[in-house]
Amino acid sequence: MAGTEPTPGQTFEPGNEDEGLDDATAAGSVIAGAALPQDTLAARLEALLFVHSRPVVARRLAELVGLTSVIPVKQALELLQKRYEDMGSAFTLQELAQGYQLTTRPEHDELLRQLVREREAQKLSPATLEALAIIAYKQPLGRSELENIRGAGSDHLVRALLDRGLIKVAKRDGSKPGAPALYGTTAEFLRAFGLRSISELPSEGDLAAPNVDEEEAEIEEAEINAPDGDE
Repeated sequence: MAGTEPTPGQTFEPGNEDEGLDDATAAGSVIAGAALPQDTLAARLEALLFVHSRPVVARRLAELVGLTSVIPVKQALELLQKRYEDMGSAFTLQELAQGYQLTTRPEHDELLRQLVREREAQKLSPATLEALAIIAYKQPLGRSELENIRGAGSDHLVRALLDRGLIKVAKRDGSKPGAPALYGTTAEFLRAFGLRSISELPSEGDLAAPNVDEEEAEIEEAEINAPDGDE
C-alpha cells in the first residue's frame, strides 16, 4: 500500500529495475526514501512528470530525486494516482512505454482538442493564412488559381493546410488535363475559427491575425518559393 514504511527486519527483494544494486544499497535507498516525507516525494515526482511530454521510466525519476531505488518512487506514484482518483482530478498517471506519464482523463479529450485547434489556427504563418483565406472565399479553388492570385508558388502551403485538416479536395476539375484538384475548407476549419458555416466568414481578409515566429516564417517563405512538384 502506498505510504507503507519498511519495518525493522523487512526483507528487501529487488525488482527488475533494481538489477545491479546489492541488497544493502537498494534497501538503504528504500529507507532513505521513507525518511523523505512521501508528500514531498510525490510532489517532486508530479512536478517532473508535469514538464515531460513523454513517459519517464521509474529509474530516471529515482535518479532525479536523488534515490538509487525505484521502490519509494513507485510507492509515491501510487499515492499520487490515488489522490487523483479520490479528488476526481482531470489528471491521471499512465504506465506507457515502460515509463510513467501524467495525462488528462479521456473524458476531457474533446475540450482539449478544441483548444489545440484554436492554437494551431493562430500559429499559421502569414503566407499560410493568406492561402487559407483565398481558398475559403474562392472555393472550390485549384492550386494554379491560388498561385495566380498570390503571385507565388503555393504547393507547400496547400500541403501544410491539408496536413492540418483545414482544407480538403472538394472535387476535381474534369475540364482540364489531369483533372486537377479543387480545394475547399473543412469542418475542422469551421471549428478552428469558431464558425458554424461558411456563411459566417468575416469580411474578406479579416481572418484572425497569425501568431508566428519570424524565423519560422522566413524558412517557410523560402520553402514555398522553391520549384513546385507536379500535382
